[in-house]
Amino acid sequence: MKILHVAQNYFPSVGGPQYTMKHLSEKLVSYYGDEVKVCTTNSLYNPEAKLFKKVVPAVESVGQVEVNRLPFNRWHYPLIEIAGKVHGKATGKPLPQTITKYRWELDSPAISSMIAKSNADVIMATTIIYSFADYPFWRFKTAKPKPFVLYGAIHLHKELPANSTLIKRAKACDCYIANTLFERDELIRYGVEEDKIATIGTGIDLNDFRTDLEESELFRQRNGIKETDVLIGFIGRLVKGKGVAILIDAFRKLYAENTNVKLLLAGGTTEYVPEIKRVIEEEKLPIILVENFVEELKQVLFNALDIFVLGSQSESFGVVFLEAWACKKPVVGSRMGAIQSLLSDGVDSLLFEPGNAENLKAVIQSLVNDSEARKSLGEKGYNKVVENYTWEKVVAKYRSAYELGIERFKSKALHNI
Repeated sequence: MKILHVAQNYFPSVGGPQYTMKHLSEKLVSYYGDEVKVCTTNSLYNPEAKLFKKVVPAVESVGQVEVNRLPFNRWHYPLIEIAGKVHGKATGKPLPQTITKYRWELDSPAISSMIAKSNADVIMATTIIYSFADYPFWRFKTAKPKPFVLYGAIHLHKELPANSTLIKRAKACDCYIANTLFERDELIRYGVEEDKIATIGTGIDLNDFRTDLEESELFRQRNGIKETDVLIGFIGRLVKGKGVAILIDAFRKLYAENTNVKLLLAGGTTEYVPEIKRVIEEEKLPIILVENFVEELKQVLFNALDIFVLGSQSESFGVVFLEAWACKKPVVGSRMGAIQSLLSDGVDSLLFEPGNAENLKAVIQSLVNDSEARKSLGEKGYNKVVENYTWEKVVAKYRSAYELGIERFKSKALHNI
C-alpha cells in the first residue's frame, strides 16, 4: 500500500501526534512493507507557535520513511494579532474565523500542493484543527482525488457549535480515527456516521521503557532524592495547558505538610519554562527541572518516578499515561473527557476534579501514603497496555482503518464522476 501521512509536525519535533505518526509510519514499512511518505512543516514547534526553529534537510529518509518538510507562512501572525485587538476594542467581538484561520490553521500552499499531486493509495492526516483536513472539500477538483482518513485527535471537553469547522471536517473524511470511546460517542452525537469511525488510540513499545534500574537510582541520588522520598513527576511539554501550573500549585500545598516529597518536571523548553524557574528560585521548592533531554533518558526518568501526574484539562488521549504504565507507575489524571475514558479510576489510576489543586493534592497525598496502592495501580496499568496498546495491535487497526477509508471513497467517487 502507498500511504501519504500529513502532519503539522514530525520527528525531531515532539508531541503526541508526532510520536504516533513516526512510530506508525515506520512500523507500516517494517510490518507490512508499505511505502510511506510524510508531508509536514519545516518547524520544530507547532506551526501556530510564536517560537520557530527550522528543521533540515527538506527531504530525508528516516526509518525507511521519506519525510518532506515544507515551508509555511508566518509573516502575517503579528498583523492578525494586532487586528484582533483593534477589532475587539472597537466591536467587542473577535475577528471572524475566515481571518483567524490563517493564524491558527496552518497556511502552507506547499503542503496543499503535495497532497494534491500525491500518487498514494490513501492519505491520512492529523490533526483536525489544521487546514489540510479540508482536503475532502476540494479533492474532486484535482486530477487524482484520493481516499482521506482523518486522525482527528480532537479535544471535545467543551461543547462545539453546530456549524463547527471541526465537525464538518470529521463528517467529510472517508474514515475517522478516534483515540477513545469518549471521542467516538461525542462525534456520533454531533452527527458523524458511526460506521466510519475506528476507535484506536496510539501504541507503545514496552522494550523502549526497560532500563537498568541502577540508572534511575543514580538519577535520584544525583538529585538528592532519598530512599524515603516520594518523587512525583510530569514528563511532557512544559506548558501551562498541560497541567504543569496546577501540579506546581498542588505540590506547593503538599510540600507544606510533607517534606518527604519532590517534584520532577521534564520536557522541551517552552515559553512557560521561565515561570517554572522563577518558582524554583523564589519559593525554594524541591522541584527538579530537566529541559530538552535526549530520548534515551526518558525511560530513566519514568522509572525514577514514584507517581506520574498529568493535570491537563484537555487531552485527546495522553500517550504519557501509557509510558508511565510501561514502567509500572501509578498515574493521576483529570476526571474528564478522553482522559476519563482511558483511565479506570481506582483500578489502574486515580482521577481528580479538573482545575481543583486542593483535590489534586489530596489524591497525590493518598498515593504518597500508600506504597501498596502505587504498586497495584502501576501493575494494572501495565496489563492494560499489554492487552490494548502494543504497536503490533495498534498498527493493524490503523491499516484496517485505511482499508475502510479506501472502500468508502470508492463508493463516494462513483457519485462524483
